[in-house]
Amino acid sequence: MKRYLILEDGTVFPGEGFGSSIITTGQLVISNNRTGIEQSVTDPDTEGQIIAFTIPSVGNSGINRDFYESINSQCKGVVIGSSSLSTVDDSVSFEDWIAGLKIPGIKNIDIRALAKHIAEHGEMKASIMDTHDEHAIDQIKALVLPPDLVKRVSTRQSYPNPNMGLKIVIVDLGLKYSILRQLSYRDCNSIIVNYNSTAEEIENLHPDGIIYSNGPGDPKDLPNTIKTIQILQKNYPLLGIGLGNLLIALANDCQIEKLKTPHHESSLAVKEVASGKIDFVNHNHSYTLDQKYIGASDFIVTNVCVADGTIEGIRHEYLPIMCVLFEPEAAPGPTDGYYVFDEFIDLIESVKKQEGARSQWN
Repeated sequence: MKRYLILEDGTVFPGEGFGSSIITTGQLVISNNRTGIEQSVTDPDTEGQIIAFTIPSVGNSGINRDFYESINSQCKGVVIGSSSLSTVDDSVSFEDWIAGLKIPGIKNIDIRALAKHIAEHGEMKASIMDTHDEHAIDQIKALVLPPDLVKRVSTRQSYPNPNMGLKIVIVDLGLKYSILRQLSYRDCNSIIVNYNSTAEEIENLHPDGIIYSNGPGDPKDLPNTIKTIQILQKNYPLLGIGLGNLLIALANDCQIEKLKTPHHESSLAVKEVASGKIDFVNHNHSYTLDQKYIGASDFIVTNVCVADGTIEGIRHEYLPIMCVLFEPEAAPGPTDGYYVFDEFIDLIESVKKQEGARSQWN
């Protein structure tokens, strides 16, 4: 079936449709992920996005359903150069999988030309449609993408991920399953709450530490969450991941900016400033911290992207707060970032020891 990928600037890429036949519109994102396609498509970060994979052929080893990062698919559509119909064991082909998820897809696109166009002109809205006349382009230009992306993916009801160790409250901004897995490996007793939970509701759970998770959209759309962070950070160790990092930064008078070349890649080099150590980690973000404001804040930069120098990690000088913009849970990507969870647990234990010492002296 002939279909078209139409960008909001009027550029048209013809291709062949697969998956769902519905018309879809979203923010077009170029993904350089070579593996973990299942994780990418089911990542809550991709809510409202059409993902264009630059890998020449998608699905060469079939689909592994154990690699989901959420129960349901989150993205609005997928764009690929070509796909393989191969499967492994009892897996399904990529195209059959996308059809089962009811996601519209388009293939046989000139992916190199598309990626070059977005690199030159920036991320923009796009649609997968059956026609490409002026009316279709006008529709795309007029459409306003929804600002409530986190509301769409955050849990509506609090729930536990039980264990016997430290009690961690996770504020779900678009939580990936792999974060829960990493905490489970470390025996953390996690409770997952809605992004709009109040400071009082979170404090009533008596956490040892709080994680603000990854998630989609513009952090400035979440003013209530920012105010809650300002209250909680005075009394609890915090870890921010992805969107959580940006929200914590905004809560402390930092500023953010949109990247000219967003980071959507499963193995991008990040340097640890203190040691010079290089880690290869997963990135999935379009925003970063404005470097002009970091110097005047109470944060120090802990990690930077080797490719473009953007800030990928910060730590508060006085409060027990640490943040990373990359995704340390490695889904997809290398496992180099796992240390972030260990450092957060060490931070919590350090705070608990200090509190214990103070109570003895008092």
